[in-house]
Amino acid sequence: MFSKPATSLALISILVFGACSLWAGKNIIESGILCSFCALLSLIAILDHTNHKIPNKFTLFPIPIVFILSYLSPDIFELSVTGTWWVTPLAGSLVTGIIFTSCYYIPKTQLGGGDVKLALLIGCLSGFPVCFVSLFLGLLIFISRQAMAQYSRKISSMSPLAPSFSIGTMISILLAQQI
Repeated sequence: MFSKPATSLALISILVFGACSLWAGKNIIESGILCSFCALLSLIAILDHTNHKIPNKFTLFPIPIVFILSYLSPDIFELSVTGTWWVTPLAGSLVTGIIFTSCYYIPKTQLGGGDVKLALLIGCLSGFPVCFVSLFLGLLIFISRQAMAQYSRKISSMSPLAPSFSIGTMISILLAQQI
């Protein structure tokens, strides 16, 4: 179903993510939760890259699961501004959801509904202050990728957003763990 390089890259990123989480002082359960988040983002990135569609079962269904996991292990969020377990993922979802929903309604944008739902999930996974870094890094990666593609091909083509924003989210969570 998926190409071998994409699957290998996803597995390597999950292993690196888990190793960095353990190295940052997370316990095995928290590292496992964060690895499952990484696996989900990798799956969404691969699906969007190959099919140009993000199914709702991979974006909307995990959001309540993230809230349950944040209740069971509230220390998975880095740089949390509050001690209340549900505020960090809720605020992150609201911020990223509002930003992407407003962009969705701008004329002539090629932002799809799956991208808006992915933004909600990214905000929920990364939490409130880290969600800004996730969006910034994802946008920076996307712009760099688009610029290189247009420069090398001399034609304009749109790449899917999910791979760039998934990578940006994984990098931002790893960077937040190191602070």
